[in-house]
Amino acid sequence: YSTPFANTLAKHLHDLCTPDTQIAFLCCPTTFVAFQHQNPLKGARLLEYDQRFAVLSPGQFVPYDLDEPEDVPESLKGTVEIAVVDPPFLNEITNAKVAQTLRLILHPTRGRLLLLTSTSIEDVIRQVYAEPPLGPLKKARMEVQHGRLANDFACWGTWEGVENWGEKEGEYTHRGEGWREGDAEGAERTHLSTSGKKSALDGKETEKP
Repeated sequence: YSTPFANTLAKHLHDLCTPDTQIAFLCCPTTFVAFQHQNPLKGARLLEYDQRFAVLSPGQFVPYDLDEPEDVPESLKGTVEIAVVDPPFLNEITNAKVAQTLRLILHPTRGRLLLLTSTSIEDVIRQVYAEPPLGPLKKARMEVQHGRLANDFACWGTWEGVENWGEKEGEYTHRGEGWREGDAEGAERTHLSTSGKKSALDGKETEKP
């Protein structure tokens, strides 16, 4: 994501949190970095494949492999009140695996999901994330600024009022207090796709416009 957008997203997420909120970031380390630098929460966790991000917050980093979607710590199961997810590949298989993880970690009654992904797979995500606590999904107003991908991205959430959650005039020029420009560098990472081929660009598949 662009740095201004990462800060805007982090600010809005903080508006949903209390100091005790349990929030998990799945496959979106740049957002986790921005969130923690604005106002660190002890209940924040980053579930991520790239071990380089463990250096930033070793106690809050949870190794996460999409090929083992149910391999999550027992202490995390049923506790996450807000899950922020940016699936690394734009296909049904990847989203189905992410959904497996979310069903394990989301709190059964207080769990809320924020999903950031390409509008090109909107039909897929509405099927995969159809039932509580993963759905039904509603598109948020916030405009996602990714900067390098050919696809249009958007946000979807599960809580009441999410349709009006998002962009306000001038927000993308906001810089969260304490943010360091270089903190999100290195967010580009290479993953193995489900076909065994490597995909770069922060792990996201791209489609030709």
